[in-house]
Order: sequence, then C-alpha cells, then structure tokens
Amino acid sequence: MRSSRLPAFGLAIILLLPRPAEAQQLPVIEQTLVEWVAAQKHALPNSMRNFDQEQNRNALFETMLSSIVSREWEKASQAAQKLNYQLARINEANGPFAVASDHKGVDPIVVVNMSPSRDVVVQAPHVPFEKGTAEQAITLLKNLGARAAIISGAHRCASRSFTLCNGRTAVCSGSLESFRASDVGHNTGTLFHLAHTLFSDRWKNSIVMSLHRMEADSDGVRTAVIISNGVIADDDNATTAATRLRFALSDLVKAPGRIVSCNVGSDSKYDYRPLCGFTNVQGRHVNGDKDACRFGVMQGTGRFIHLEQDRSVLDPYAENLSEIERHPFHRALIRSLSEILPAVPQR
Repeated sequence: MRSSRLPAFGLAIILLLPRPAEAQQLPVIEQTLVEWVAAQKHALPNSMRNFDQEQNRNALFETMLSSIVSREWEKASQAAQKLNYQLARINEANGPFAVASDHKGVDPIVVVNMSPSRDVVVQAPHVPFEKGTAEQAITLLKNLGARAAIISGAHRCASRSFTLCNGRTAVCSGSLESFRASDVGHNTGTLFHLAHTLFSDRWKNSIVMSLHRMEADSDGVRTAVIISNGVIADDDNATTAATRLRFALSDLVKAPGRIVSCNVGSDSKYDYRPLCGFTNVQGRHVNGDKDACRFGVMQGTGRFIHLEQDRSVLDPYAENLSEIERHPFHRALIRSLSEILPAVPQR
C-alpha cells in the first residue's frame, strides 16, 4: 500500500521573481509569452560543426542569469548585450515576465515570471524536436506559478559533433550513436545545463521537471505517460515527487497502464518502454550525482520529475493551446502537480 501524499521536498528559461515592479526598467514586448516563445529561432539539424562554448560566454551567461535573479537589471542587460541576447519584459494577466533569448537560436531562451508560488523549475530540453513541450512548459509555468522554465534553443540534432556523456540514441541519424553535443538533456557542457545548475543550486529545495515527447504506443495498454524520478531504483512507497505524481494522475486518469512509473515495481506488468530519464544530465545533477555526464544514480534527492508523453497529451498544447484549459489531461496534470509540488518559501 502506498503512503499518503506529503508535500514534496522543498531552449527557454523562465524565472519567477518576488518584486514585479523592479523589472519596469526592461523594454516591453507586446506579445503573449506563448507567442513570443513560438517566434524564437532554433538552429536546424546538422547546421553546426560543434556545440562548444567559450569560457567568456559561460561567464557572461551566468552573470546575466544571476543578475536577473538578484534583480540587478542594468548588469543583466549589459551581459545580455554582450551575449547577443534579447532581454525584455512581457506583461500577462497573471503578472509580468522577464524574457531573454539568443538571437542566433543556439542557446536557451529565458523568460522571467515575477511572482513565484510553487518551488519548481520546468524544463523543455528538446525543442523544437519534441512538439508541444515548449508550449506545455509555458502553460505549466503560468498555471502553477513555477519559479522558472528552461527551453532549448538549438534542435537536439543541430551539432554534427557528439557529447562525451554516456548513452545512445537513433533520433538524429536513424541508427544508434552517441548523443549529439547540441542535445542539452545529455550534455553538461551547455548553457542550458549551466542555467539548470544555477537555478537548482540556488533554490535548493526546488523540484526540477523535464518535459519530453515520445512516439505513441501501437499495441498493448498504449501507455500515454511514463514518469520517473531519474533514480535506478523502486519507490513503491511514493517518497519522491515523481512517484507521488504518478499516483495522483492515476487517481484521475483511470485507464490501467495509461500512466506508469519507472520507479513503481508493479507497473512493470504493463510492459511499457524504458524511457526513464536515467541518462538525463539535469536529473543526475539534481539527484546528487558527482559526475552527471557519465554515471547514473541508485539513490537520489527526490527533486526530479522526468515526464515522457505521447501525442494524445502534447498535441493539444501545440495545436489548440487556446482550448488547453478544457483538455482533460491538462486539467488532471495541473490538479496533480498542485497537490505534490512545494510552495515557494516565504521570506
């Protein structure tokens, strides 16, 4: 029997800041967040020889993000200009957001929401390859009042060079190969990962949620969602946020096997595909791995949620976002996440 659900432990990037008025110094973009994110460039597959970052660019990027978090807008703007980043503000009904994006479409997009209510950072590392994940990240950010969201710039197959991090995939060439260096979910040497480490280390109890799209099942139970905490071990007592999300969603989505967990032993009877995020470097990092590039973790912090979703879940975000609040799965996801995610600590 599973335990009762307890509060969880306490590319675009979306940050949430506590004092909205302090972003007034930023120029205003007259678009919605979703419109703005959808308009951003993404480097195309095989368009780059490598994905190396200069040390100076890493330092400037860290300065920009740190300055946004500390609300030093002049300093953030100066760093953004040197990075060839746009830094501005978008106003929505539920509050202002600071946004930043790389003009070349290589490095992650940054959006800053000024009024966080839940201690979670939402990430979409495979935009535009995984359709609907960028729109879902923005929608979850707004609906949940998340601290931040990080959305990739370049396509995961943009680089013709490979990362040294372990794991293999056939998504770029059709045959198994190492992950491309531009696959930011599997490369610790990217600005996407730098943003992740900066935010997750600063907000030490925040949950990190990584959004992904998978091909639909064609037989069996037709699993629609595979959830993992990134740890190669069972969590049958639901001590982690990811496993609590699996049970909360299953209470609302009644079809057996539609929602499964890589960390619930009894779910193995559904024979779902092993898309468990064990090689996701952001998950390894937040789970306390000393070498997130090369090793998986057998024990973790409970702070990671890896979410694989099929087209029945993600297509509504990509194709009919104006009606998303009526979509049954979205409503179930928001309700479930609202139950298990921690609140932002009061100052």
